Amino acid sequence: MTSRRSPDQVESLAWHAFRGAVWDKAVTYGRQSGARARDRAAYRQAATYFEQALAALGHVPDTPDTWGLAIEIRLGLVRSLNSLGEYERSLALLREAEARARARDDRARLAQVLAYLSLVLRMRADYAGALAAGQQSLALATGLGDLSLQTQASYFLGHAYYGIGDYGRAAELIRWNVEARDPDTGCPDLRWIQSQAWLALLLSRLGQFAEGQRHGEEALRRATVAGIGMGSMTAHFCLGRLYLVQGDLEAAIRVLDRGLTLCRATANREIGLSTAAPLGYASALAGRTAEGRALLEEALRESRRIGTLSAQSLWVAWLSAVCLLAGRVDEAGQHAHQALALSRQLRERGFEAEALYQLGAVHAQADPPEVAQSEARYREALALAEELGMRPLQAHCHHGLGTLYGKGGQWEQARAALVTAIDLYRAMDMTFWLPQAEAALAKLE
Repeated sequence: MTSRRSPDQVESLAWHAFRGAVWDKAVTYGRQSGARARDRAAYRQAATYFEQALAALGHVPDTPDTWGLAIEIRLGLVRSLNSLGEYERSLALLREAEARARARDDRARLAQVLAYLSLVLRMRADYAGALAAGQQSLALATGLGDLSLQTQASYFLGHAYYGIGDYGRAAELIRWNVEARDPDTGCPDLRWIQSQAWLALLLSRLGQFAEGQRHGEEALRRATVAGIGMGSMTAHFCLGRLYLVQGDLEAAIRVLDRGLTLCRATANREIGLSTAAPLGYASALAGRTAEGRALLEEALRESRRIGTLSAQSLWVAWLSAVCLLAGRVDEAGQHAHQALALSRQLRERGFEAEALYQLGAVHAQADPPEVAQSEARYREALALAEELGMRPLQAHCHHGLGTLYGKGGQWEQARAALVTAIDLYRAMDMTFWLPQAEAALAKLE
């Protein structure tokens, strides 16, 4: 009978039950109201209802049922707080939930808690902790034979591997999610849509754009048809990132801008900041450097304020590139050094490769060009990109080296590097940078 009530009725009941100290009903209606508010992307309202339900639960006798309910309410609250970027509170709640689940050896709920713990630790760039929690979650879920829990654990563990630059392992985990169910058997759920979207992003890091685009566009289509807001925001972010890496700036800007609008309308900082940064970089590459820089600086400023370190080193490297586009070489150098130091401190090897490449570009554009330093950084970036399978970055490194050698009159080395870059750009259909490399090769001829 309760399930037939309208959202407004349930929320009113939750409020009256809490004010009237009818604690058992305050727990029930508060939890229902929180879930419904989150479903419609009202994250602050959802957090308020879950907090209210948790407070009411403190007045209810402790039983096996309420013990488990205390974990469920905390998880609902964590999901809402994560969307708002309030990771410190989320971490405290997850530690409480973890202690409860371990005390009763509740393996199913512990798997859930550890999956979300992996997410929060990854956002704070504690990758060792995120990997440990994610691996424990997946082991528990696998032992229980619970497909839903396995999917959840694989998804967040894949995020942790992405953070350390192990894109192959991350893609393997996320691909398992995508292939674990038949999308035509019914309406896809949020986790399936998010997994397909993230597979697109991961494949873009490896240069597998055609397959990635199919997954990203399908995820966006399904999220839109199903009306799943969180899925739509995730799909816009991931597909936009793919277009950016491939160099389709028009598509990247269009998709990322729509995604950012959705995130801002719902105050979703978790995805919003991750969308604003690549939109800023894409805008700068398209010639709107001031607008692009403003978006990047906003994303960095807000992420530092709420304590999210993950991917900051990449965003700082992009900021360096934007400064270089504007002719501010000294400032670009400062940001590139900062990006490299941060990526190494956090052991973000994929982002370290990006920072090394950017530092090579800065040295190359110094006046006069710092040839030895530039070549060394490009070579370091190339070696790391090859180790991690980052084919788009490999192409950029060869392009940078070829241009550098050409300036120094090292014709054969320049030609070899540029031909390699052109072959890679063509193979991956990276048409934004291809004409630049071809023009550099033509100058040599």
